[in-house]
Formats: sequence, structure tokens, C-alpha cells
Amino acid sequence: MKIKEMVETVGHVTMEQEMAGAQDTIYLCNFRVSVDGEWLCLKELHDVEFNMQDSAIHPLSTPSPDAPVQAFGRDPVVIERSNLVNISKLVVKELIEQSLRYGRMLDSDHMPLQHFFIVLEHVLRHGLRPKKGLLGPKKELWDILQMVEKYAPEAQDITASVRDLPTVRTHMGRARAWLRLALMQKKLADYLKVLIDHKDEALVEYFEPDALMLSDEAIIIIGLLVGLNVIDCNLCVKEEDLDCPQGVIDFSLYLRSSNQITETTADDQEDNMTMVLDQKNYIEELNRHLNATVTNLQAKVESLTTTNALMKEDLAIAKNSLLSLYEENRLLKCELGKKMVRIN
Repeated sequence: MKIKEMVETVGHVTMEQEMAGAQDTIYLCNFRVSVDGEWLCLKELHDVEFNMQDSAIHPLSTPSPDAPVQAFGRDPVVIERSNLVNISKLVVKELIEQSLRYGRMLDSDHMPLQHFFIVLEHVLRHGLRPKKGLLGPKKELWDILQMVEKYAPEAQDITASVRDLPTVRTHMGRARAWLRLALMQKKLADYLKVLIDHKDEALVEYFEPDALMLSDEAIIIIGLLVGLNVIDCNLCVKEEDLDCPQGVIDFSLYLRSSNQITETTADDQEDNMTMVLDQKNYIEELNRHLNATVTNLQAKVESLTTTNALMKEDLAIAKNSLLSLYEENRLLKCELGKKMVRIN
């Protein structure tokens, strides 16, 4: 399946399918993704040996809730969580590297930033409970994010701003706007950690027991989000169409084929050796400068020691001169007193 065909296929997903709730969260647990030249290849897991270390999972298909779960040696929900964590690591790493490489403020058109919000949305919606019955209330991510201000009062400003946005009409759109404002505020990790710290009273009602936000993997996600505090974003949520589906991720940006890895191994080793030699020369040069500095400081210390000894001698001589002057002054006063007595 070519990347272009995959994008066109997913592009036919309607708004209703996108907003249908947790059961419609898109996961590809039955496939392994690999790159072959310009092709993004999908292989079913029952045709190949499953290896989590060299696989990247791409969310494309929605498994039916009524379909039987095939056994692949692992719980599919565990695979989903692991896939989301691994994809999050790839996207966050690329986002930070590009931000530091170009040294500029990121905007809404930055592709890795768009990928990050898509992945984060899937992470937060994983295991979200569907509504109960035809007339039951629907569980929304926006309802969960609004609870942050209950535990972190500083979140009240962005929550109120999102509620007043005139261009956002859906609950999912408000959730997306809230996440963007929290990232610009560099408080995204702190706000989500507050929810996880109070998950027994804030999240259990909204998520299935095996949801990512209720699992140990949630701490890993929070750790990844902390790293995003080093980047600066300028996102205009009023101009973005946050109510529409957010698209798909082109994982060819994050994957490399085995041929590419083989070709770059020798170059990487040569670059590493050059880097090591440069560091060695730098350290040797720095050591020479430090030795010269130490020698100069030792000479200054010796000079100051000699000067100090001479000043002590001068001080002793001055004290002796002062004592002599005191004695001479005393004698003169005595003679003056005797003369005054004689005159009287």
C-alpha cells in the first residue's frame, strides 16, 4: 500500500466517525509497518514474526467491538498501549530535534508538531468509555480536561479562553484547542500529571480499566511531555479548523529501511571517530591552557608572598618609629612642664 493511497483512504473518514468515541479510536494492532524505498509496507502479524523492537505501528483501521480478538501471544490492548508509547517517543524526539536544530519558534504549519497533536489525541482517547445506551451521556475528552482546573487553579485561564472561542463548536475541537494552549504555556505535562495523580477520582469514571491513562505507561507519556518544555510554540487556535478530523501521520519521516541503515553505518562510524579525535585535541589544548594558567597563578602567589613579607617588615619598622616618636613626645612634654613650673 503506497503512502498516497493510505492518505486518500483515511481521508474518506467522516466527522461522525472521527468523533464517535473511544470505540472508534484508530489502532493498527494486527499489522507491522516497514519502509521499502518509497513504499510504506504493511504486513499482517500472522504472516510474519512479531517483534516489538523493530516494528512501528501505524493507526489506520478501526477494529469492530464485536469482532473476535485474535491471539498473537500478547493482549491486543497491551500492544495498543505499547504502540502508542513507541510512536510518541518517535514523534516527540523528532519535534525536539527539529526545534533545537532550527532554533526557531514553531507554528501550526510545522509538520512534526501536527503529528504530535494527532498522536497525543489518540493517547488521551485510548480506552475512553463509550456512552451507555442510546440516550446516555457521551464521554468526551473535553470533559476530562475541564477537570484540571479543579486540581490546578492556574489552568482556569486557558479553560475559560477555550470555552469562549467562537470558532470552535465541538467538544473535540475544544479539547484540541486546550491542548495547544497548554503546550504554549509549557504546562501540558504538569496538567496531565495532575489528572494522573487524581485518576481514582477523576479518570476511572471516563476510562476502561486497561486504558493507557490508567496504566503505568501514562508516566512514560508524562516524561516525554516534560521534554517539550524546551520548545517555543506560537499557535493561533482561532485560525485553525479544530472541529475537523486532524488527518494522518506520514511515518516515512520516522522510519528507515535496513538498506539505509547499512549504507550509513560506515559514515556514522567515521563521523564518530572524527568527533572523538576532535574532542581529544580540544581536551589536550584545554589542558595546555590550564597548565599555563596554573603556572601564572603560582608565580603570582609567590610574588604576593614576597610582597606580603616586605610589607610586614615595613609595618614593623613603622611601629618602632611610632614608639620612638611617642617616647620623644613624652620627654618633650615633661621638659615643657618643668619650664612652666620654674616660670611660675
